[in-house]
Amino acid sequence: MSERNPYFPNLFSPIKVGTKTIKNRIEAAPALFAFLHLVEAPAFGYYGPGPERAFRMLEAKAAGGAGSIVLGELSPNHTYCKRFPFEPDIDYKSRDDEYFNIIKKTAEMIKSYGSLPLGELLSTGEIKTAIGDGINPKGPDSKDLEDGTHQDAFTKEEIKEHINEHIEACKWFRDAGWEGIVIHCGHGWLPAQFLSPMFNHRTDEYGGSFENRARFTTELLSALRAAMGPDFLIEIRVSGDEHIKGGLNLDDAIKYCKLCEPYIDMIHVSCGHYLSSSRSLEFTTAYARHGENIDNAAAIKKNVSVPVCVVGGINSPEMAEEAIASGKVDMISMGRQFFADPAFPNKAAEGRADEIRRCLRCGRCYPGPAGEHETEIWTIKYPPLDSCTINPDTVWPASHHKVLPELMPKPKASRKVLIVGGGCGGMQAAITASDRGHNVILMEKSDKLGGIINFTDHTDHKIDIRNFKDLLVREVNKRNIDVRLNTQVTPEIIKDLAPEAVILAVGSDDLILPIKGIENAVTAMEVYSNDFKNLGDNVIVLGGGLVGCEAACDYIDHGKKVTIVEMKGALMPDITGLYRTAVHDFIDKKGGKYEVNAKVIEVGKDFVKAEQNGSEITLKADTIVNAMGRIAHNADKLKDACNCPVWLIGDCVKARQIGDAVREGWTAAMEIV
Repeated sequence: MSERNPYFPNLFSPIKVGTKTIKNRIEAAPALFAFLHLVEAPAFGYYGPGPERAFRMLEAKAAGGAGSIVLGELSPNHTYCKRFPFEPDIDYKSRDDEYFNIIKKTAEMIKSYGSLPLGELLSTGEIKTAIGDGINPKGPDSKDLEDGTHQDAFTKEEIKEHINEHIEACKWFRDAGWEGIVIHCGHGWLPAQFLSPMFNHRTDEYGGSFENRARFTTELLSALRAAMGPDFLIEIRVSGDEHIKGGLNLDDAIKYCKLCEPYIDMIHVSCGHYLSSSRSLEFTTAYARHGENIDNAAAIKKNVSVPVCVVGGINSPEMAEEAIASGKVDMISMGRQFFADPAFPNKAAEGRADEIRRCLRCGRCYPGPAGEHETEIWTIKYPPLDSCTINPDTVWPASHHKVLPELMPKPKASRKVLIVGGGCGGMQAAITASDRGHNVILMEKSDKLGGIINFTDHTDHKIDIRNFKDLLVREVNKRNIDVRLNTQVTPEIIKDLAPEAVILAVGSDDLILPIKGIENAVTAMEVYSNDFKNLGDNVIVLGGGLVGCEAACDYIDHGKKVTIVEMKGALMPDITGLYRTAVHDFIDKKGGKYEVNAKVIEVGKDFVKAEQNGSEITLKADTIVNAMGRIAHNADKLKDACNCPVWLIGDCVKARQIGDAVREGWTAAMEIV
C-alpha cells in the first residue's frame, strides 16, 4: 500500500475508475484546441507553431502530475459536427496516416508520466459554428435557426449512423493507445439537445417522455460499451444545471445520470449552456464562487454508484481536498487552472501549494463569445484568444509569446540587472532574471512591492489577483534578489550603479483630463487606498471602462448607490467576452445605474454635468470618482540614462492589463543574455 500524501492525502490517493487505476484525483479537463497538435493552421490570428504548442500543453499537464488528461474537443463526424475550419478531418478508419501516428505518440507521451490519456468526442448538433463550409447542422428537430440557416432533423437511420461514427472514433483512440473516452453530454451539445424539451419536439421514440429524450444518449453509451468492452473507460460530461430559462436542471441531471450509469465508468459534472457561456456559468469568472458545481455533483453522487468528478472554478488544492475528503465528489477536474499552472498537482503533492499560480478566471485565455449584452459596438463574434494572464510560460496554443524558452540561448554570463518598479511586471522580470542566474537589483519607490495591484487588498472580487500579487512577493523574497524599497530611481542612480541591463517597469499614472472642476473628484485608486472611507452614499463614477465598472461593483458591495458616466455607447467598450458580461450583469442585478453617450463637461463637489445626445444632463452625488483610465508614466529620462540594453514593460509602455506586464517582464528577462 502506497504511503499517504502528508499534505493532501485524499487528493493524492489513487482511485479505481472502471478497470483503470488513476494515480491521483486530478483530471486535466478537455481544453479547446488541444487537438491542434494534429494540424498546421492559424486560429483566431495567433502566431507560432500551433501543433508544437498544443503538444507541449498536453505534455506540461502530464509532467505537472495530472492523474488523467483529456484531449478535447474532437468531432466524431467532420461534416455536420465540425466547429472550426481548422479542425482536422480525421479518417477514423485509418491506422497508418499522420494523424494516427501523432495521436499514438501523444498517448505514449502522456503515459510516460504515469497519467491516463482520455479522448473527448463532442457532437455539436444545432450549435455547429458557422465556418463558411456551406454545411448545415443536424439536430433533434427540423427548423430554421436564428441566423437563417436551415437545420435538418436526424432521421432514425442517421442516429444509428452517428452512433457508429462514435464507435469508430473510440476504436481509433483505443488502437492509438488511449485508455478511454469522454462523451460530452452537457453544455447544450447534441445529447443535451435531444434531452431538452427546448430543443427536442420529436414525436417518435426519441422525443416526448424524459426516457425517450434520453434515448439518444443511452443507445449511444450502450453501443459504445458493447463495442469497446469493459476495459475501455467511458466518462460522460453533464451539466448539473443549464442555468438558462427553460433549461435542464439538477433533477433532470440526476435522472439522466441514473439512466446512463449502467454503461459508464464516471460522471463529470459541469454546468451551463454554450449559448450563454457567462450567465449560465459554463465558465465562471471572478464574479462567481469557486467550486460552483460541487454541491450539484454531490447531489448526483448520492444517486449513482460510479465515481463522480467535478469541474468549475476550482483553483486551490485546499478546496479540492475538502471536496473529496467530505465525500462530495471522487475527482477534481480543472481546465483553465492547468493553463495558469500545469504543475499544480506536483506543487501541491510536494508541499509547495504556496507556489501555485491560481487561475484568475479572467477570460484572457478563453474569452468566450463577444458578450451576451447586445450592443452596436462589437464587430466580432469571437474575441481573439490570448495567453494566460499569470503564467508567462503558458503553452496554450493561442499564446502570443514572441519568445519560447527552449529557443532562447542561455546567458553568456551573470549580468548586473536593474529593475525599476516593483509591480507585477517588475516582480516577474526579477524572478525570471534571477532564475537565469543574473544578479538582480529591484528598486521600488513605495514601501512595499505590488504596485498598482495592491488595491486588491481592499476587494474580495479580486482575491485571486491578490493571491497572485502575494505569490510574486513571496517568490521575489525567496530568491537572492536585492530589493530596495522607498527608492525613487533617478538618472544619477542608474549611472552610479552602472547596470549591464535595465528593465523599466515604472507603471502608469491616473489620467486627469482637462475637465472643469475635475479636482473635485477623487481617483479610483485613492478610494481603495483609503479603504472606502469618506465614500458617500451616492457615488458617481466617471468612466465606464473596466476600471470604472469594477470599482462600481466594489462600491455597490459597500452599500453605495452608484451611477457610471461613460462617453461611448456602452460600458466597457474595449472589453469583450464572458468577463464583460459578468461585470455588466453584476451592475445590473445590484441596482447600479449608468449613463452612456455622456461626455463629462463639469465636475462639482456634489454634481456632474455631461452632454448626452445633444442635451445637457446634471447628476447629483455625495462623491465623484475619477476612473477615466490611466496614462503611461514617462520613462524617457531613465531610459536615456542607461548605457546598456534597456527594456520598457507594462503600463509605462501603454496602460493595459496585468497579463501584458507579466508577459513583457518575463520576455525581457529571457532576452538578457
